[in-house]
Amino acid sequence: MKTVVIGGVAAGLSAASQIKRQSPEAQVIVLEKTGDVSYAACGMPYNLFFKDKPVEKLYALPLEVIRKERGIDYRLRQEVTEIDPAGKKVRVTDLASGSSYSEDYDFLVYATGNRAIRLEYPGFDDSDVFYFKTLEDTRQTKSFIYEKAPKSALLVGAGYTNLEVADVLCNLRIKPTIIEKAANILPSFCDEARAKVLDKVKEKGIELLTGVDIEEKAGRHIRTSAGAFEADLVVVAVGNRPNTALLAACGGILGVAGSAQVDKYLRTNFDTIFAGGDCAEHYVRQLGKNSYFPLGPAANKHGRIIGNNICNIDNMTQFYGIDQTAVFKFFELTVATTGLSERQLQSLGRDFVKVVVDSPTRGEFPGGSTMRIILLCEKGSGLLLGGQIVGEDVVAKRLDVLATAIYKHMTVFEIAELDLAYAPPYSPVWDPILVAANLAVKKV
Repeated sequence: MKTVVIGGVAAGLSAASQIKRQSPEAQVIVLEKTGDVSYAACGMPYNLFFKDKPVEKLYALPLEVIRKERGIDYRLRQEVTEIDPAGKKVRVTDLASGSSYSEDYDFLVYATGNRAIRLEYPGFDDSDVFYFKTLEDTRQTKSFIYEKAPKSALLVGAGYTNLEVADVLCNLRIKPTIIEKAANILPSFCDEARAKVLDKVKEKGIELLTGVDIEEKAGRHIRTSAGAFEADLVVVAVGNRPNTALLAACGGILGVAGSAQVDKYLRTNFDTIFAGGDCAEHYVRQLGKNSYFPLGPAANKHGRIIGNNICNIDNMTQFYGIDQTAVFKFFELTVATTGLSERQLQSLGRDFVKVVVDSPTRGEFPGGSTMRIILLCEKGSGLLLGGQIVGEDVVAKRLDVLATAIYKHMTVFEIAELDLAYAPPYSPVWDPILVAANLAVKKV
């Protein structure tokens, strides 16, 4: 059995590894367009802070380990230019030599990821403008920071990435200004969660403007609908689009947001072509349908399922789906969400109750802080539909309790009865989750 994998980052390497784990005799070729092996993209903003830590430290595995220990034929700087589903072969260009060749396959894994949305305004292809999406973007941004020593930065887009970048830049004594086209930042979060983030923005002295349209950039000067800004560095992170042009060109059907349409086994409309990761749809359990929610954990799970299904084509496993769980750091805050958002529930016409609780994170013990927990639950039944937590200290792992509860279709009545760990260094005797759940019980 021969499998060709297009794209060697999260989903691609996970699929290749799973195939070799289950079928050591299988031939697996990974064709990666860039010069970097699979890496932890979520760590890119934080790598900027460490001048002497190379970006290659974000590699998931060294190339030689992938090749020798895992037995994967992992090829760098190889661009697939054409897929022939009928002939079951791909056309490849070696970007180092410029030569082309063909590879046939029994199965093809399409794991090309997504790409940053680029701004078409004048000046946004200058050398001081960076689209913070790939490891090469990180490499170039980092080089600019430590070689040019910028004092100010304009961050275009106020999503997870640029909020994390703002945190790092402040620690590097580079003053960030953030502009956002939408009326609000973090649209998937409730107002009460967003308020905590905005309070932190104000506390750190960061200028953040929403509802801003860009007009042009000329040197250090950026003209917008909110006035003119000057910056030594510009970082653009305004969203991403799936890399699916190659699949579409061979007749592949596209789905949500232009991502590869897949079935419950992660197959495309071609029986021998699977798609996963940031280029493919993601099944959302609570919605009962595919959506597009590109994050690393789902990409790795996609890859593992695809690898398993290729090795067990007559007994495939369904992708079990996601619950839209996500978290990011913003200075001292951890900002986390799981399940359906308030906006989604409103659009679905669901009858729900929202509970907001501010609670200490620990008992009488040094180092504690506060967190805000927001529960969204179904009116009447108390079924937990969504949860968000913003605060300091141990936030992410508490959010995982809510994610688990959503996965198991738990109600707030059941959550209120959970036997959660207690000791003053870790929690008050009534954990914040229990406090929120008990309040929700009174409201549903």
